[in-house]
Amino acid sequence: MPLFKVMVGICAYNEEGNIGNLLQNLISEQNLPKNCVILVVCSGCTDRTPKVVMEYAKIDERIKLITEKVRKGKASALNKIFKIAKKSAEVLVLVNADALPKNGSITELVHKLESSNVGAVFAQPVPIIESGGVCYKIVYVIWRLHHLISIYQKPKLSGELCAIQTSCLHEIPENVATDEPYMEFFIRKKGYTILYEPKALVYIRCPTNLSDLLKQRKRIWIGHLQFQNATRYRVSTSNFKNVLRVVSKLKLSEIFYSLLGGVLEFFAYIQAKIAFRERRVPYVWEPIKSTKTRVRLNGHF
Repeated sequence: MPLFKVMVGICAYNEEGNIGNLLQNLISEQNLPKNCVILVVCSGCTDRTPKVVMEYAKIDERIKLITEKVRKGKASALNKIFKIAKKSAEVLVLVNADALPKNGSITELVHKLESSNVGAVFAQPVPIIESGGVCYKIVYVIWRLHHLISIYQKPKLSGELCAIQTSCLHEIPENVATDEPYMEFFIRKKGYTILYEPKALVYIRCPTNLSDLLKQRKRIWIGHLQFQNATRYRVSTSNFKNVLRVVSKLKLSEIFYSLLGGVLEFFAYIQAKIAFRERRVPYVWEPIKSTKTRVRLNGHF
């Protein structure tokens, strides 16, 4: 690990089925420095998430917990992390509470920040195989397209696992539905580049039914519409032309599921447009229930 002062930030809401796996991964598989702080912000949790974090804090003193009695949304939790990171670290690593980085992936990301003009670098998200059904295959193709656009077009910052120079951090408005576009916009506005490191992998939970997937994609589209309306900035993956340019690089077996995914995206986008016009912006997210159950670690890890 380079000689940066590193902080790991995690936002968690009712993640008792996932947070233990992540904390164990961070303390045993990522070779984090002894002076690293692993900060978990638990927002309005009604389950055992804070207790699980405290159990791990007894095992490793690098783990710290902040609890919010009232759930105010992810942007509020991120701003708490940003404020502390800017005072005490040079690099902030963000990882989703329901994600699991591959062994050594955080080191891979932090190494890329040794170049002075790189403001952030993010890992390749890989959906965990829980069912292998239609929903999984659509999600897999969505992330394949994200991967291809980030390689061949323009990297779109992914918050599933990323490392950011703390000098690039900027407070996020607390009424936003999607935080990554804001982080990406301000990093580039400060004159820094964003890199994609596909060798660094992060295994992510994904919805296991189409209803949950539609809710998730609708929420993401509302966030993009809100951000575009405020700044006129579009992330690369929301540009239909970018998607078309890389579809030809999909495997033949993936084309069918990309078409199904396109239909789902269309309905999600229409629902998002209606919700945005009616000013129904879900900055406090409705949990996607099928991603909150405990996952059995399989051959991925």
